[in-house]
Amino acid sequence: MRASRCTTAAVTEDKSNYWIPQLYHYDPTDASYTMVPVDYMNAYYLPRPGNKDKKVFAFPDGLRMLSGQPDRRDFDGSAGDKAITYVCLEFSGAHRGNPDWDQRNSFFPHNECPQGIRAQVNFPNCWDGVNLDSDDHRSHMAWPSGGVDGGDCPASHPVHLVSLFYEFIFKVQGFKFNNGSNPTWAWANGDTTGYGLHADFVNGWPSLVNGTNILQQAIDQCNQNNGVGGNLQDCPPFVPYLDNNAAYACQPENPIVNENIGNFGKIFSLPGNNPLYTGPGMVVGNNTVDTPEPEMMNVTSPLPTGWSRTGCVAEPSNALRGLLGASFTSNNMTRSACVNFCNSKNLPLAGVEYGQECRCDSVLRNGASNTTLLADSRCGYSCAGNSYENCGGSSTFDLFTNPSLFPAGPSLPAGWVAAGCRSDPANPRALNGYMFSSGSMTNELCATTCAQRNFTMAGVEYAREVSKHHLRSGDALT
Repeated sequence: MRASRCTTAAVTEDKSNYWIPQLYHYDPTDASYTMVPVDYMNAYYLPRPGNKDKKVFAFPDGLRMLSGQPDRRDFDGSAGDKAITYVCLEFSGAHRGNPDWDQRNSFFPHNECPQGIRAQVNFPNCWDGVNLDSDDHRSHMAWPSGGVDGGDCPASHPVHLVSLFYEFIFKVQGFKFNNGSNPTWAWANGDTTGYGLHADFVNGWPSLVNGTNILQQAIDQCNQNNGVGGNLQDCPPFVPYLDNNAAYACQPENPIVNENIGNFGKIFSLPGNNPLYTGPGMVVGNNTVDTPEPEMMNVTSPLPTGWSRTGCVAEPSNALRGLLGASFTSNNMTRSACVNFCNSKNLPLAGVEYGQECRCDSVLRNGASNTTLLADSRCGYSCAGNSYENCGGSSTFDLFTNPSLFPAGPSLPAGWVAAGCRSDPANPRALNGYMFSSGSMTNELCATTCAQRNFTMAGVEYAREVSKHHLRSGDALT
């Protein structure tokens, strides 16, 4: 994970994985599922030293852990069960004191949460000091003496790590609540009680060097009110690495499962063909669909042979464009669509911006430059035709290049080389030994004609005019 190009975390050095299953709404009229949108997610790092005020450590390199049980369908009061909770977000306070609206460990018996449901997961924070993972992804970790509320670590797991807490806010408002025997909500694993919520964490913070890294420095210097569990901007070790634009622009690069999980509408079986459970061993009807084992697929559209991405380039201005050749706009734009279009025009430069605009050319114009590239976060607009990749930004474009399509350089006479672009005074001209004009003007024609007349310098301007003068042998001014 540390080799990842980017992260969706606000701290650019945090390459960790934070995961819970997707929540779905169940419609009994056609036995379908609709993905419930995630409003936002927060991960809190809480430095809770316990009663003995032990030092709180950052996660060791390579640590993995799981909290919650995917097959849990009831509540036994253990710390592991208490780690899973739900909050009905209702900011008016109209239902304060009503037990049906209090924080609970299962789904709510109503669907009147006007600001959404917050699914919460606490992780155990006592480590055995040896194993970075275990067969059940739990045994190497343990709860402190106070469970989810903190406390001291047991002797079997003596290393006191920072406490990790997730909250995912799901936009359940607007979905119909199914009164009666039919469930309303289902996690992707088939649980309809809420008890089966579970979460994974894989540590991706920078490696510890001499016992410290950015996270350890933040734990040591910032309390839960100024950075680790509070405002990141108030924690000095984090400040140089805060970049929300980069987080928003980050896209996946590895292959993903080629399975319809409901991104674009209803589905009629849960991901992985999981059955719908209402309790221990209780399945709701025949709600699975025979489907083949899904394969993996690339999330980025393939580029034609010879093309590669150069980087993010700024447009010269709001009124000027850096590429002025062929162009098109499409609500199905992808990087591949743009590059293939420019490739078909035999133009070596392709630029895509605003998520749906494609432009091509053989040179960068109006001062646009590929020598000073912008941060990739400046080209963070998702492609209109592929939300897994970016297509430029506002007045910035992702530039792609195929060197083989650039026009061949001029074939100059022996000893002649291009000396660059020069300004020409109006009167007299800089080169006044000889001049001719041609509708078939090329650099080769200009230099060859001058060489035949024993001139040692040539200049071409206005696309068709040539003048010559005796200067340094071997110079060709174009």
